[in-house]
Amino acid sequence: MRTSVEVIVEVEIERPPPAVWAFVSDAERLAEWLGEFEAAHEESDGPTGIGTVVRYTLKQGHRSGTFEIVEWDPPRRMAWDGPPLRWAGGAARPRGSHTLTATGDGRTSLVSRSQPELIGTQVLLVPYLRRWLRRRRLADMQTLKALLEAGVPS
Repeated sequence: MRTSVEVIVEVEIERPPPAVWAFVSDAERLAEWLGEFEAAHEESDGPTGIGTVVRYTLKQGHRSGTFEIVEWDPPRRMAWDGPPLRWAGGAARPRGSHTLTATGDGRTSLVSRSQPELIGTQVLLVPYLRRWLRRRRLADMQTLKALLEAGVPS
């Protein structure tokens, strides 16, 4: 059993696209604004881009997994995909993207798309997980917006 969930969240940030890009594309900073992340870091050598592997650890259960950058178009778009991370009788494959657009006056529209693929018993939880993921991503975007607009260095 497999199914995908899609949640799209958009936020406007009063910072120019290069500043927003520098922050959201920095794996070391993911735990600052993604609520379920405990830590993240690049495992690949060299500059960040297509093929870069990021290892992350989740707060709940201290589970660790990876994802790979599969699209890289600074400062406009990045996407990731990874192997399924097992949990509670199933697994979830991390997939998603960020698309940034200048909206004028030094502001950026950030569209964040989460598209995890659920496997096994996780499929039975789709309605709950969709609601949870939407609430989580809305909170994450507000945290990101607050950090960047407060002038946190990127």
